[in-house]
Amino acid sequence: MSTNITEATLKNFQKVSFAKIEPSGNLIVLAGKNGAGKTSTNDGLEAALTGHNGRNIKRPIKDGHGKATIDIKLSDGSTLIRGYTPSGTTLKGLDAEGNKFGQRDLDARISSLGIDGRKFISLGEKEQLAALLSIVDLPFKPAELDAERKRLEAHRLSVGQQGKALGDPHADPNIPTEETSVSELLGEYRKLESAQQDRNKYLTDLNESQYKVQDLERQLEVAREHLANVTESLGHMSDYSADLDALRIQINTAEDANASIRANNQVREQAQRKLELRAEYEALTESIKALDQRKVDGLAQAEMPIEGLNFDDEGVLYQGVPFSRASGREQLIVSCAMIMATNPEIRVIVIRDGNVLDMEGMEILQSMAEATDFQIFIELVKEDKGDEEYFFAEGELV
Repeated sequence: MSTNITEATLKNFQKVSFAKIEPSGNLIVLAGKNGAGKTSTNDGLEAALTGHNGRNIKRPIKDGHGKATIDIKLSDGSTLIRGYTPSGTTLKGLDAEGNKFGQRDLDARISSLGIDGRKFISLGEKEQLAALLSIVDLPFKPAELDAERKRLEAHRLSVGQQGKALGDPHADPNIPTEETSVSELLGEYRKLESAQQDRNKYLTDLNESQYKVQDLERQLEVAREHLANVTESLGHMSDYSADLDALRIQINTAEDANASIRANNQVREQAQRKLELRAEYEALTESIKALDQRKVDGLAQAEMPIEGLNFDDEGVLYQGVPFSRASGREQLIVSCAMIMATNPEIRVIVIRDGNVLDMEGMEILQSMAEATDFQIFIELVKEDKGDEEYFFAEGELV
């Protein structure tokens, strides 16, 4: 249920001697010259509903008077009187049944942003963002989403740095990947060397036998038989000299070849690692894009207090730019929309700088107030009375 002000009477409050306001619409214009009592009236409405603020209201009692009062009647039948004397301030509240209520009860019925139309504008960027997030129902938690994005970005940065450190490795495709086993080559060499030694022994034996044939006739037959046997054995054996030479060369060059293979394999591993890092980097980029899209989709579904309002990690945005960069008119309209979006029971807003609005801005504000059943008490500096219902001059309505 919404509650509005049906009557507000101010006596000797700041610059106002006497003013009685009975709102008949949603946009209540308080016009007059500077210092005529417009701001004092809005100060009184705010003090009555939200409590006395000693910092903003230094001298609540009009000079030359002993006390001041702001008497408010609400549409739900309740009344409240904010009184001032030299000793301090009091609040008397009675509901429609005659039950007393105090400031704490009022605080529960008004917006968390109060009733000052510029309240949201006066907040810091982080406070503005917190206020917006407390109102908007999002399908995600912005803090958790931002934390996950930062974690992915940090991981992606580390992967990118690792890839950059590897440089641009190029392996030689003509070099084999498997190293030559020197021990196997040595084993083969020793086998062939042993076989060659055996052959050399037979050659020596052959030579000795030939001498014996010449020198020892008496052993000729035996020697001839032995010669035949040796000759036959040699016929079944190969000459391994060429093979031994080739193996000797291969053994001598094997370590250099293996060093090249090891170096080339290391480059191959680096190239493969870089490909893996690139794939991981791209996967992380896609994850970040997915998070960003989730945020975009969530914001698209969220119902903002006013069209064009949004936010990023830094704060609130309006029409795609930081809220602080919006025009004075836009800031005031958004700030009022924020109060309306909190959906309080007592729906009252006071605006002290109404001249920042042009005719279109006033119409927008009036439409917003009518749609949400809010009363907006707005000050306009004017030299002469026109069609305004409430025109102040020297602290009184004329």
